[in-house]
Amino acid sequence: MSTGFIGVGSMGGMLVRAFLRLGVLTPDTVWAANRSPAKLDALTAEFSGLHVASAREVAAQCDLLFVCLSAADTEGALVDMHSELAPQQLLLSTDGAVPLREMEDRVPCRVAKLIPSITQELGAGITLLIFGSRVTTADRSWLQNLLGRISKPVEIAESLARPAIGLASGGPAMLAYALQTMVEEAVRSNPQLSPELARRLVQETASATIRLISERHMTTEEIIRRVAVPGGRTELAIEVLSRYVPNAWQNVFQETADGGAKARKSSPTL
Repeated sequence: MSTGFIGVGSMGGMLVRAFLRLGVLTPDTVWAANRSPAKLDALTAEFSGLHVASAREVAAQCDLLFVCLSAADTEGALVDMHSELAPQQLLLSTDGAVPLREMEDRVPCRVAKLIPSITQELGAGITLLIFGSRVTTADRSWLQNLLGRISKPVEIAESLARPAIGLASGGPAMLAYALQTMVEEAVRSNPQLSPELARRLVQETASATIRLISERHMTTEEIIRRVAVPGGRTELAIEVLSRYVPNAWQNVFQETADGGAKARKSSPTL
């Protein structure tokens, strides 16, 4: 089967590289289209044999299509590809703003949404899957197997897209920001502490903590209980965090949900 990627920017390019570097796909079976030739040149330089073509040509050649574009650019790409799209094709869009039912009304393909994460660069992390009404049982199994080779695929209802995207796809950035500000504030409060040492301490500790969760199957509650002993400084730190962090996360999820609703209202109808 030939696989096409329409858009090889941040997410599309990451997916192509994950599939090819891990040997899930081979370059001779991959077709790519992109508005910027430079990004296509970078891919063909890294993966000899990869096919570069227009969106219409990619649609004509491939049974599996990854459309990794914004809502505005997705509309233009679907117009370009329309004459080449057919019911036997499976189209996966990474755009979270346009409802699946609108995409199904626009194209004859079986349609699903795929929300990847930067962690797929390691062949790890979560990919979210939302299936349209025409996707078959065989499609679901096949996609779970394909994506399971670069991630842990999780099927969700479209109604859960906004919070799930925040946790799985946006999560790496939010966790990285939390670690970054932890370093910055530690250095600001302790001028003798160098940024390099603070960054090393935080990064190594974060990595080891994730290993406790993934390898020792310790819960976050257990880690907190074992480290924040009564009367200790860590217990005090947790008390301080408890006064501010839950409210901060509440604002994050509320405001991003509101922003997502505005984006859906302003996005072009497909």
